[in-house]
Order: sequence, then C-alpha cells, then structure tokens
Amino acid sequence: MVIGVQKRQPREINRIPEGQRPKGNLEIMGKVLGAVRRQFRLVALLSVLLCVLAVGLVMILPPQFTATTLLAVDSTEGRPAEPAVTGYSLNVDGEVEVMQSMKVAQQVVKRLNLTADPRFVDKASSSSPAPSGVSDYLTSLLPTGGSSAAQAGESLATASLSPEETVAEGEDPAVVRAAVALQKIMNVRRRGLTNVLALDITIDDPKDAARLANGYADTYITEQISSKLAAAGHTEAALSRRVAELGEELRRSETQIKAFALVQGAQSNDDAARSAIDRLQADVAAASREAGSYASKLREADTLLAAGNFAVLGKLLNNPEISLLDEQRGSLEQRVQRPAEGETDLAGSQQRLDLAKSQLRSLGAKAVETLRKQVDASSNQVSALRQELKQIVQKPDSSTDNSVQLFRLQQEAATTRQLYQDYLGRLKAAAQQRSTVTPSVYVVAEAGIPPNKSFPPRSLLIVVGFLAGIGIAVSVGYARDNYPQTVKFVDELEASSGIANLGVIPDSKRSKTKGLQPENLICARPQSDYSEAIRRLRVSLQLTFNRGAGFKSLLVTSTQRQEGRTTIALSLARDAARAGLKVALVDCDLRNPSLHAKTGISNDAGICEMLLSTPAGLKMSLLQRDPQSSCFVIPSGELGNASPDQPLQTPQLGQLVKDLEERFDLVIIDAASLETAADALMIAQHVDGVLLIARATQARPVRVRDGVVDLQRTRTANLATGLNFAANSDLR
Repeated sequence: MVIGVQKRQPREINRIPEGQRPKGNLEIMGKVLGAVRRQFRLVALLSVLLCVLAVGLVMILPPQFTATTLLAVDSTEGRPAEPAVTGYSLNVDGEVEVMQSMKVAQQVVKRLNLTADPRFVDKASSSSPAPSGVSDYLTSLLPTGGSSAAQAGESLATASLSPEETVAEGEDPAVVRAAVALQKIMNVRRRGLTNVLALDITIDDPKDAARLANGYADTYITEQISSKLAAAGHTEAALSRRVAELGEELRRSETQIKAFALVQGAQSNDDAARSAIDRLQADVAAASREAGSYASKLREADTLLAAGNFAVLGKLLNNPEISLLDEQRGSLEQRVQRPAEGETDLAGSQQRLDLAKSQLRSLGAKAVETLRKQVDASSNQVSALRQELKQIVQKPDSSTDNSVQLFRLQQEAATTRQLYQDYLGRLKAAAQQRSTVTPSVYVVAEAGIPPNKSFPPRSLLIVVGFLAGIGIAVSVGYARDNYPQTVKFVDELEASSGIANLGVIPDSKRSKTKGLQPENLICARPQSDYSEAIRRLRVSLQLTFNRGAGFKSLLVTSTQRQEGRTTIALSLARDAARAGLKVALVDCDLRNPSLHAKTGISNDAGICEMLLSTPAGLKMSLLQRDPQSSCFVIPSGELGNASPDQPLQTPQLGQLVKDLEERFDLVIIDAASLETAADALMIAQHVDGVLLIARATQARPVRVRDGVVDLQRTRTANLATGLNFAANSDLR
C-alpha cells in the first residue's frame, strides 16, 4: 500500500469489487485468522495454559474398570409353558427396568454387605454430614455439645438425601445411600435386538468390579425366584380358600338331596323301598366321610411334599420306607456340612446325598399319587351310591313337581362338584409349580476381572482438551479483538475520523530489532521497516501540508494514552535530521514528560522556564543536542508551583513557536493526548499541521471521532492521522 503521495479516500482503501468479495465461511474465517494474528500473544499463552490444565486434569483422573456379566432372557418359544397363576412374565425391556430398580439394588447391598464399604456409604455423614454450602460450612464450625449435636447430625443426614434417596419408614438410610451409589456405577443394556442383557459395573478396582457384577446378577435371579414363589403362594392360598368354599357348598347340596330323599322315602308305602333307601343313605354317608378323610389327607400330603418335609409325610402316609430314607438324607447332609476331621472325600458323600434326595422326591410323589387314586376311587364310590339312591327315589308315581325339584337339586350339586374338581385341579397345579419355579433370566457369561481400564481414555481426552483449549483461546482472542470495537485497519481509521491517513507505522517487536527501541532504529537501522515507515510519513506530511515550504511546525498528539505519539515524534525528528534538516523537538507533555528519558538528556530546564520566566521567550541555551542525531531537544523542564496548563496559556507560546520556525527548518511538538488534557488544543492554533496518532486494536472509533471534532474547532486545514502498531495487511 502506498502511503503519503497517493491520498486515499475514507472507506475506499483496499476495497474489493463486489463480485470478488469473499462471503460466508471464508469471510468469517478471514476475520478469525486476523483476530488470532493480532492477538497472537494472548491466544498462544491462553492455549498453552488451557492445554496444560487439560493434561493435568486428565492425568489426575482416577482409573475406572468395567466388568460385564451377560444374561439371557428366556423367550416364550422353546420352553415349557408355566401355569398362568403367578402373573409374573416380563419381556426383555421389562427385565432391564426391573433390574435397575431400587429394590434390587438394596438387596444387592444387603447381600454383598456394601454398607461397610466407604466408597458406597460415607460413615462420617451419618453423624456429621459434609457441609453442602457456605451456610452449612459455617454451621459446622460452630461448637455444639453432646447429644444435641448427635441428634442434629442425624436429622441433617436424613434431610440431605436427594429425592431418589428418600428413606421409607423402616428402611436403613445407609442401605438406601449405598443402593443409590450402586445404581450410579451400574448400567444394564440390551445387546441390539437379541435376548441378551449386559450388566456393567464400573469402579476403581477390577476385582471389585467383577465381584459386584456377578453378585448383582445372582441377586437379581434369586429375587426373581422369590417373587415367583411368593406369587405362587398367594395364588395357592386363594385357590385353597375357594376349594374349601366349594366343598362346603357341595356338602350342603348333598344334604339337601338326602333330605329330599328321606321325605320321599317317608311318603312311600313300600317297606322294601324304604329299607333300600335307608341302607343307601347310610352307605352314602359312610363313603362321603371316607372320601372327605382321604381328600383332607391328600391336601396335607401335597403341602408336605411341596415343602420337602418327608419325615412328617412318611408318618402321615404310614410309609416307613420314606421315614428311613429321610433319616439317611439327614445323616448325609450333616456329614457334608460338618465333615469329620481328616475326611477329604466329600464328593462321594455329596453324590450319595443327591441320590437320596432324588429317591425321596420320587418315593414321596409315588405315595401321594397312590393316595390321590384312593381319593378318586372314594369319590367314584360316592357318586355310584348316589346314582343308585336316585334311581330308587325316582319312582313312576312321583309327582311332576317332586321330579323337577329333585332334578334341580341334582343339577346344582353336579355344577358345584364340577367347579370343585376344576379348582382342585388348579390348586394341584399351583402346588406343583412352587417346586418347579425357574427364573426367566440366566447367566450365560460371568464377569471376569477386566485387564484394562475403561476410563479415562487419556489419549482421546488429551486431544479433546487440546482442541477445546485452542478453541477457547481463539474465541477469547476474537472477542477481545472485536468487543469492544476498536480501530484495526486504515480504512476503519479514515471512516471514523473522516480525514486522510498519511502514515502506517508497523508494530516493531523487540525480538525482531535485537532489543532496540523503535525510536533508536532510525539511526541504528535506517533500512528497517519501521525506519522506512517513518520516512514515508515525514515525506507525506511535507507534500500534503501547504505543499512543501509553507510547512514548518508539526504538533503530534493522540486520542488516548499509550498510543506511541512520543516515540513517533522523536522518530520523525531524527529522520528529518538525517535528511539534512535543522530540527527542534519540543516536549510539551507537561503532565507526563518522557522525551528526556528517551533521549538521555537532562530535564532541569526547558519549555516551562522559557514560558514562565521574565522576560519570556526563546533561550537557545536551554536547547540540548540529541545524542543520536543532530536535532535539538527542548525538554519540559520543571513546573514548580505552576499548574500543567499554565505555561501553555501564556501569550508567549505563539511567539516562541514563531521564533523556533525562524531558526529551524522543522519544529515538532509532542503534546499530551486529547483524553488527558486540552493542551494539544491550545497548541494546535500556533502550528502549521497536526498529526493525530491512533494505536491499532486499542483506539476507539468514538474517541477518534471526538478528537478530530475537537481539533477541527481549532483549525480546519492540515489535519491528518497516523496508524501506529498496524497489522501487516496495512503495510502492503
């Protein structure tokens, strides 16, 4: 970009034709890259810090191990149908939900004694819970005494439970806490669309992970069997009550038929028929008592067989073989459970015990089946006797009403008998089911000790942390570069000021200048980018302001502090001196003078003495030579008791500037920034031109605009801007 000779119009700098202007993602990417380039130090430092923090966090994460137990859910196809009396049948998704329930988790905690593990239950929290906030922490610091402190700790332990940890009446809070902790490290998932469930346990110890996974599966299967047995027991109890009710109803029906037969027999004149009726009634009563006795004995035998109480079953059935075999089983169980000292062959004893149990079940089942046949035979005998009684009672001369009533009683008895037999069969099925209940899930692969940790995936987390850190750093750099809005480019500066920009000064890093300050590059490295930019700025000022000879004095100021105006003023003076001009550099920043420090001269006397002394005027003896060039420097001097703006308000200021213009080819005045004081506005009316310095990425457009407006109230011509610390894109 050519600066100075070719004057640029505001907002037209580096303008790209509308059809060639990048749009969309490319434009956004260009803005982001530009912000990163301008805020490179911040982005780089923040990226390094965030990446180091991410690595540190990943490295301190405790390792976790995951053990998996595989369970299979029995499908309804391909397995024996269970009697539909328990109402306990779940699909695969239902099994997952039940397995994750709080009830199962509590049973696992009790079975594996997890309340003794501090990883699941914080023992200290039961008496003194950890403070959950500032108020709780301060409360914990207060002294409390004896039993009241214990009571308060206990109430807080219950109150601090989360909603899912709410303790029901009669439950142990420690068990509930451990169950909630167990649910957090347990996960049950279905493998695709199969009937296989994967039960995962993730914890910091691989052995504990395998133990918990297998223990959880075993506990769930045990709980499922218990639930089925409980459901079967409830069903059996309900069926037993219904059988008893039907039996009582059947007895009432038989009694009514018997009473009707007695009445009919009493009305008969046939002595032989009456005698036959009496005999049959006596036989029916005896057979009914015998059938009832057998039926009661059968119910008791079924109960004993289902419970495995073979000793009482043998006495009930008067079967010495069952009693003897049960004694042998008890002896074998005692030998297996409490082996004699030195006895090692327990496998043989266990085999004999299993054989004895099998024989007991088989022998008991046969004996009960024999009793059941006797019950059936007694029932058949009662039915035959009643049929014979029915035939005798129904004589040809019976009235139609009596026949209808007898038929009704018989039908009611038959219906009740049918219901009785039906419910008796269902009761038998329920009793058999209690001894053959099987779970609907079973373990197909127990969890082994996991050889590798499942968390954290350190390589992945470090990569993600690096990317996240760089992303956050870039975002912060972009936000700082754009919010609040600052001037970064020449076109933005010209658009904000409304006047031409005559110079673009690069950001001279010390790393690129071997430790030299920018103002020292003019003499030490005249071919540097900074020196060339200062030279172009000086030439542009001479060609623009009053066309050469009329330009004798220049005021250098800025919109705000720390924008480099003093450095540029000194650099312009040294460059003009190297070009052969006789230059005077005046430090009029009376509030914060710095020219004497940058040049290494004394600040004992200067412009303040010239303007405040009597008589006031130019004193050549107070001018000092710049050690690195031929220009003369007038430092600020000592104010004494005067205010900073008092010397600049004297009428002698304009005459002093004219005297300097007569003795020197170029007079450069360094004044305070516009936001600091009005000194620059007082000086601007006495000079030929004003250079307003704005620092890229720091100068605010509003302040630039306000500064130009203030200067234009003092002068309307020879006003220009210079962009300091500019990006490389404005140096092309």
